[in-house]
Amino acid sequence: MPYLYAQAVETSKTGIPMMRAMMLEFDEIACEDLDRQYMLGDALLVAPVFTEDGSVDVYLPEGTWTHLLSGEMVTGGKWRKETHDFFSLPLYVRQDTILPIGANENETVYDYSDGLTLKVYNIQDGSRIIRSVCGADGIEILKATAVREGNDIKMTLSGKADKVRVEQVGSSCEIQIQRENA
Repeated sequence: MPYLYAQAVETSKTGIPMMRAMMLEFDEIACEDLDRQYMLGDALLVAPVFTEDGSVDVYLPEGTWTHLLSGEMVTGGKWRKETHDFFSLPLYVRQDTILPIGANENETVYDYSDGLTLKVYNIQDGSRIIRSVCGADGIEILKATAVREGNDIKMTLSGKADKVRVEQVGSSCEIQIQRENA
């Protein structure tokens, strides 16, 4: 919920939709005609399943993609044929992403800083990633900035959220966390 709500706040400020056509995010010819998958915010690729047998063709743009539910890492720039059931779907996290995950699975409005986990996905060397987490009032409660230089990721956390867990997905870099009060 923290990721989705922050994306909704961003949509209200910029007008950029939460559910985005692939061509809005990627400058690849293969993305121009994709009408059966979309980006949910700037970090999640969703490809709904429209067939009875659960088969779906998914185009993953260039980069490394991680299936959110299974953790499988896939190199993009190509099509994939997948089969899913009622308990899965093609849901991929883009590389260079900090994905805030909340701890409350029963409610949509709660203190998003309570039990917050920041999952850091495949930060590439030289990348600088910024992710905001907003409270239920739409005001930023946490700003996370990650910069990768070689095998080190320096992450700065600023804001009111003070009990934040950081998990790395897809690399074995050393993460150094610095906290700043806002």
